[in-house]
Amino acid sequence: MRTTRVLGRLGALCAALALPSSASAQEYTEAHVYGIANFGAAGQCGSLGQTHPVHTSTASAFLAPFSALQTLGLWDEALTRNNTLARGSYFTDATKAGSCACTADDTAADNGLDSADVVYVHTHGGHTANAATGVYRSNFTTGNASYDCSVQTDNNMLWGDPAGGGDLGIAVIKACQGGDYEVWAGGGYRAQMTNSDSSFRVWNAFHGNSSCGSHVTTYVSGYSGASTYEGIGENWVDEAYDDDVGVDNDDCPVSIVSGATSTQREDMYEHGGWLDRKATGDKTGSTIFYIGGCDANAGIVLP
Repeated sequence: MRTTRVLGRLGALCAALALPSSASAQEYTEAHVYGIANFGAAGQCGSLGQTHPVHTSTASAFLAPFSALQTLGLWDEALTRNNTLARGSYFTDATKAGSCACTADDTAADNGLDSADVVYVHTHGGHTANAATGVYRSNFTTGNASYDCSVQTDNNMLWGDPAGGGDLGIAVIKACQGGDYEVWAGGGYRAQMTNSDSSFRVWNAFHGNSSCGSHVTTYVSGYSGASTYEGIGENWVDEAYDDDVGVDNDDCPVSIVSGATSTQREDMYEHGGWLDRKATGDKTGSTIFYIGGCDANAGIVLP
């Protein structure tokens, strides 16, 4: 039997389809996918050994339900921005450009992550959780060598900032170590990627390394299709979890939800959907949802 652990942290401690509601009908909705599969060739980031075609297959699988919603008039845009179209600048907020000495273009129309309501990213990743230096972050490899090839949750990202024209509410990250428990516990993620009145509230990712292959396309398709009206966080943890035999080899999905109260955050985790993106209030706290005892490579055993 799976046991889901739920840990909340206040900001002070962390540095069949139906018609949508009238509010949803008035909002212009976008989903972007960024499958970064090609590495190491001319103009590409990373090394040839990192190339993995399934990264674009999963992106296509994630986007398919949004394309279906678009056909039904329930969603406005479903866009693919794979490989070299996934520039580091599209992950970078203008308020962070000085700290990373990079170009900021996250609100670029139809390209930037913060111009969408929902994004999916499949790439390679890592994390740093260092109490001595106070550095807590995840990092991800992007696709275009003419821009930053590595983006970080602290030095690049700020999502859903109304002052900067941001719209992003939900990010699903299929990359190793993109939602590390120790980074969250050390003050990462919410404090780095939101401000109080941000629209951004869900960061679905992995604690530790995660496996890759055709099975990912299958569970990403199932997850995206099942989350139209509810289960944006809960479905992710259920679908992406893999309890392998042995030690240091589980897949440990996490859902980090930001908002004002634990009740609002849990409601979003359990009952929020692509067409029912529930409000969670001011982003003054966060809750991390996961399956206790999950034992991933490159991460602690989840408590």
